[in-house]
Amino acid sequence: MLGARGIGAHFVAENLEQIGRAAGPLVSDPERPVLEALLRAGVAACASVPRTEVDGSGPLVLARSLFVQALLGSQRMAALTVIQEALREGTSLIDVYVEVVQMALYEIGRLWAANRITVAQEHMATAIAQYVVAQIYGQLPASSVQRGRAIVTGVEGELHQIGANMVADVLESLGWEVRFLGTQMPHQGILDAIEEHRAGLLGISATMLFNVPQVTRLLAAVRQRFGDRSPKILLGGAAFRDAPALWEDMGADGYGRDLRDVIRLAESVALDATVGPVAG
Repeated sequence: MLGARGIGAHFVAENLEQIGRAAGPLVSDPERPVLEALLRAGVAACASVPRTEVDGSGPLVLARSLFVQALLGSQRMAALTVIQEALREGTSLIDVYVEVVQMALYEIGRLWAANRITVAQEHMATAIAQYVVAQIYGQLPASSVQRGRAIVTGVEGELHQIGANMVADVLESLGWEVRFLGTQMPHQGILDAIEEHRAGLLGISATMLFNVPQVTRLLAAVRQRFGDRSPKILLGGAAFRDAPALWEDMGADGYGRDLRDVIRLAESVALDATVGPVAG
């Protein structure tokens, strides 16, 4: 993103190192490993620019291309039609969400980072994708399987919710009793929702790196309030994608790189006989 705007990666690396020197003495002991892990990942990423192009292969590549065109053209009904047609042809909801919606949004993000579309276009595309996900939710079949109770949320300061929204929808379609809290959720409200819902699973999404400290604080608050009764905590979102081991430093129970990964982890939680509600 910065490269497309004339700012070299070495400047970013130097800034990260300066942040580490300045912030190191100011953070608490529990927060220091998280800060150090973030800075290491950032400096390492600056050393080699990752490949950002979206994979152009697979059976849904045409649907994905049409969906991207509809998003960029502000064509809400056309975008919805693309997804509905894919579902009518027998494609699973998970495949549609991952191969079409998720990958299309990655492409939109790449175009914005490369300075090829405006912030307004990126916001419009995200809003249309959110509309499509909302419309598809009403078509989800009710599951006869009971897997457990889950809370899916963002933290205070998190503005991106479509990824977490898709996770909540798919979990529900697979038999979870899900409460999706959206984003910008105060920690106290999340804690109260866990207690009230008796959730055995907590999914937390963060897109921007500057929200990671809030995730750390939420994890600490959950452990402090519920102790041995704490739900299993899974993390997801772009904030963790370039630091795949960060979730361990933060004390979470798992990290899902994409929707399929999150669902796989949730299924392992459902099979864990020791997982139960946090309150009697």
